[in-house]
Amino acid sequence: MVNQGKNGIDVVLAESLKELSRTRPIEKITIKEITDKAGVIRPTFYNHFQDKYELLEWIVREELMKPAMPLFNAGMIREGLAYILTTIENEKTFYEKAVRLEGQNAFSDMLLSCAKEIVLNHMDYGVVAKKLKYDWVSPGLIAEYYGATACMLLLRWIENGMQQPVNEVVDVYLALSQESMLNILC
Repeated sequence: MVNQGKNGIDVVLAESLKELSRTRPIEKITIKEITDKAGVIRPTFYNHFQDKYELLEWIVREELMKPAMPLFNAGMIREGLAYILTTIENEKTFYEKAVRLEGQNAFSDMLLSCAKEIVLNHMDYGVVAKKLKYDWVSPGLIAEYYGATACMLLLRWIENGMQQPVNEVVDVYLALSQESMLNILC
C-alpha cells in the first residue's frame, strides 16, 4: 500500500469508494467492498470513519473544499468556485452518483454544510451588522442563504450531466449572487 498513516488510509478508502461507484450506486456499496478494494481490514475502516457517508463527507471536505480554501482566503472567489466545479467534472461519474443520495445522508446536505462554512469564514460581520439591522438576521442565516443558492446551482449542474462549461456556471452564480432581485425583476 502506497499511502500509510491515518491520512493515507483515508485517501485509499476514498479512492476505493470512488472506483466502486463507477459500476454501482453508492448506497449499494458495502464497507466490506470498500475495504477489500482498498486492501485493508474492516476494523481499519471503522478506525477512520463511522460509515461510508462520513467517508463521502471527508471526500467533499478534503478534495473539494480544502484545496479551494486558499483561493477563497485570497479573495479569488471565481477561481475557488472554478476549482470545485472542475474537480467535480473530473470525477463526473462519482459525483453524479453522489448527487442521487437523499434522506439523512443526502449529498446536498453535505455540500450545504461546507458552503455555509465557507461563507461564515469569509463574512464581514461589520458590514452585515450595518446593512441588516434586525437581530433575527444572523450570520448563520446569511451563510445558509448564500450556501443554499450555490448548492442549488451546483446540484442542478451535476444532475443535468454537467453540460455547461465550468466558467459559465461560475459566471451565472456570481451574477446571481451579486445582483439584486429587484434589478432582475424590474
